[in-house]
Amino acid sequence: MNSLGKLFFGDGQSFPSSLSKEERQRGRRLFYRFYTLNGISVACLMHNILVLYAIRSGLSDSMVAVMASFIHLTMPFLLLGKPAIARIGAARTRALGWFSRYVSASIMILAPFAANFASQAVVTAIILTGAFGFAAFRSIGTAAITPLQGEVAESKNPGSFLATTQIRQQTTYFITMATVIAVFWYVEELWVYQLVLGLGCAVGLYASTITLRIPESHSPLQSARKSFGEMLRKSVVEKSYRRLMFAWSAGVSSCTILIPFMMITVKNGYDVSDFAALIFALILVLGGISSGHLSRKILDVVGARLLMTLYVLGLMGTAVFWSFAPVTFIPVAVGAIFFLAGFCEIGIRV
Repeated sequence: MNSLGKLFFGDGQSFPSSLSKEERQRGRRLFYRFYTLNGISVACLMHNILVLYAIRSGLSDSMVAVMASFIHLTMPFLLLGKPAIARIGAARTRALGWFSRYVSASIMILAPFAANFASQAVVTAIILTGAFGFAAFRSIGTAAITPLQGEVAESKNPGSFLATTQIRQQTTYFITMATVIAVFWYVEELWVYQLVLGLGCAVGLYASTITLRIPESHSPLQSARKSFGEMLRKSVVEKSYRRLMFAWSAGVSSCTILIPFMMITVKNGYDVSDFAALIFALILVLGGISSGHLSRKILDVVGARLLMTLYVLGLMGTAVFWSFAPVTFIPVAVGAIFFLAGFCEIGIRV
């Protein structure tokens, strides 16, 4: 336990005043490795798999919706990341949040075992508890990602670095999802979901240790030690900060609310098989990969404002479609909407 504590909380660690060119390059390589692995764990645990797992475990639509909303509802936990960064640094905060995230997610694997001797309420509680921890610790770790990326990104072309990380993550996400879909072509059993979740947790736990080695200067600590009130006043008083914060928050919130409900609608509304539902999840990933490639090429040319506007309009079109979705299942139309949603989601996050 002591060695684990030292691993995440440090033992007299100090930070340099600035990073050398070689340290920034090493940091980018570690980021690329982390996001490559993170794509695997995300594919096994985020959005679609968890929604289908919860449905198969007997959760009602309302409880599945609550579970899907945790990513958004736990965003205030970002505030806990600030004092953690001030104490142990951004890299360790990120690693600790991610490690705890997958420890929490592993709780959900127990739900089918509990179903053999406990009520559905207990099964639901196990899944919701694990999902809440999974989302809450993600928020804590996410607070450290921007400072870390800022430390190692190329100052002349930061958009290329950010887009490359997303492309790597979306590519391994796609490969993992394709593999999972191939498995479900043959077996659509609950234990397969448990294996997929277990794989995601194992890879995620390992990926969390990679972030420990990302170099950082003392700048993230100094920034985190500034009062929250000062930062809040700056974001409210300065028009550019206020607009950016509102636009990004609105975009991410839209993705969080819209995309999980798309899967619930396809699965329970149109009553398709798990295999068919995961095909649409794969189309969602394809949209994200396409967006990552486009953003990498034009983000630093046309600017984030125009792209953000287009992506938000795309999400609005997606929401309108589902508001007036036809009673008859039209695979081509639904597939196009999933592609558009994935395209806009990754575009906003980049």
